[in-house]
Amino acid sequence: MDPLSITSGIIAVLQVTKEVISYLKETKDAPKELTKVYEEAKNLVILLYELKDLVAGQDSHGPWLQTTSGLAARNGPLDQYKEALEILVPKITGRGLRKAGQVLSWKFSKEEAMTLLSRIERIKSLVQVALEMDHMFVARFCD
Repeated sequence: MDPLSITSGIIAVLQVTKEVISYLKETKDAPKELTKVYEEAKNLVILLYELKDLVAGQDSHGPWLQTTSGLAARNGPLDQYKEALEILVPKITGRGLRKAGQVLSWKFSKEEAMTLLSRIERIKSLVQVALEMDHMFVARFCD
């Protein structure tokens, strides 16, 4: 997979993640599970920006993209995560708007929050492992 395709996949995930983060940030009196989802999503955004920056500067024939490209493969981890967030966004935006103050209120089950948190943690781990594997591969290739 070429760097441009990987980068566009990462950008798509970043956009949806940032949308979810913005809604979670506005949520009043969120349960601790959702606060954890918010924090983990923010951490994932940082990692995804690092990944995007590293991929964008690479040659499509270079050794760097061996493992990282698997993250952005069709139906791969980034696609699965993006799909989960796209299911979540209507639940967030379609509920809880109060006329007085227009404050978001969260009506979300603990199970849904834990499932999302698990997906966020999984994608973070996969991105970190892929980056480490590619770093090792490049280090060996350059020596």
